[in-house]
Amino acid sequence: MTRAGEEGYALVAAVASIAVFAAMALLVLSATRMGIEDARAEQGRLQAGAAADAGIAIALSNLLANDDVQRWTADARVRRLTFGQAALRIRVVDERGKVPIGAMNEGQATRLLEQAGLSGDRLLIARDSLLDWIDNDRDTRPFGAEADYYQAAGVVPPGSTLTSVEELGLIRGFDAATVARLKPFVTVFTIMSGFDDKYADPRAIAVMSKAGAGDPTAIQRSRERAGQRTALAFVSTGDLFNRPLSIEVDADLPDGAHARRHAVVELTGASARPYLVRAYE
Repeated sequence: MTRAGEEGYALVAAVASIAVFAAMALLVLSATRMGIEDARAEQGRLQAGAAADAGIAIALSNLLANDDVQRWTADARVRRLTFGQAALRIRVVDERGKVPIGAMNEGQATRLLEQAGLSGDRLLIARDSLLDWIDNDRDTRPFGAEADYYQAAGVVPPGSTLTSVEELGLIRGFDAATVARLKPFVTVFTIMSGFDDKYADPRAIAVMSKAGAGDPTAIQRSRERAGQRTALAFVSTGDLFNRPLSIEVDADLPDGAHARRHAVVELTGASARPYLVRAYE
């Protein structure tokens, strides 16, 4: 190879090296930017999470307020507050105003699944399977399922109450969409305390009443929540002690970061320990 050829080859190699280094630098710069963006996103999530946790504390403080006028009720209304830069949406819901899914009869289970949009054979399968899941015998209902049905999946029915609403997803006839539709108005926290329609969701009232959706209280509550009539019952603070209350908080930051917290608490009325936390997620 001639000297000129060698120089030309060296020049090409140098240019190629520069191109490689430039590409590497671009990758490093891009990765650095992505790392910075990821760090900012994580920081935003942490800040939103802290604000949502603060929302739980704010709700508890207002539920325990000594002033009857200032004390919050479990009326499920959305309260909008700010904490630092975060916009908070807080709801307090009476768990006793939801359907106790671990203590239903056949009629209630049927109406519950109708509320979830099921009908025909699918409703019968889901209903009987749910009742089989929560009873303590091994007798399979006509459309239901007992332990042998779930054995292949490694699932063992409890033969008693459910431990979470999400557990419904394990039961024959239920899918994620059905569970999601039921979740706002069913509960596992009131097997012993039972149902109370004072602050109840109208869908829960329709399930628990033999009159179904035509129950006058269900109709009245639907109108209250739609703003068609004044919710007089919601004005009274009532006695919220010794009943599970659900606190739901959504926190949003200006940069779009979002966090959600859900706690189930029970007010005790005792100054030393004014509340118990039964669930937090």
